[in-house]
Amino acid sequence: MGKPGTNGWINNPGYEIFFDTIPAEVRVAFGGATVGQSRQARVMYELGHAPMYYLPLGDLDLSLLEATDHDTYCPYKGHASYWSINAGGKTAKNAVWTYADPHKEMAELKGYAGFYWGRMDGWYEDGEKISGPREIPGRIDTTTQFKVMFPALAAQWHPSRNVGISPYEFAATSGQVVWWQDDTGREWQQGIRDRVLEATALRGDGDAHPYG
Repeated sequence: MGKPGTNGWINNPGYEIFFDTIPAEVRVAFGGATVGQSRQARVMYELGHAPMYYLPLGDLDLSLLEATDHDTYCPYKGHASYWSINAGGKTAKNAVWTYADPHKEMAELKGYAGFYWGRMDGWYEDGEKISGPREIPGRIDTTTQFKVMFPALAAQWHPSRNVGISPYEFAATSGQVVWWQDDTGREWQQGIRDRVLEATALRGDGDAHPYG
């Protein structure tokens, strides 16, 4: 997710991550066992990511977890270490992670473990099985992510000059000034929104609006 050691908040202080308490008891099951159950579960909303559920480490059945040597780095959260889940003769490799020493901007992550939603057998809120994580419309709209809306422009994101930031981290309307490089090797700096406006087409319906 980024160069190890780079703190993304320095280069992109406007980046948004929400870590909200879920108003229900959350239980996650795998291999016929309850891996975790908590009334203090949280959901993370982050640009470019699906909502992720996190449970306190104290509410997990640690006997089902096996530490691995897998390690990843997020410039906004820090280094993550992983566990595999072994239950009922099944294994979900590197399916659970934690940030033992998160960046200070995300200090509230300490003591929580995140789960890959789709690798679990079932999720429950207040005893009822649910089909997907909670979503708040408009909270994190991945459809407006710059990389999704303008993949051709995202391909011109300079491969080395934009230290600590990536095209998935910004909305298409962001004013962030970054480095670009086209197929000819030309390099220049320009705001993301300005670059997008250059690539947009003129509408032919004048002053039409949805209210008639």
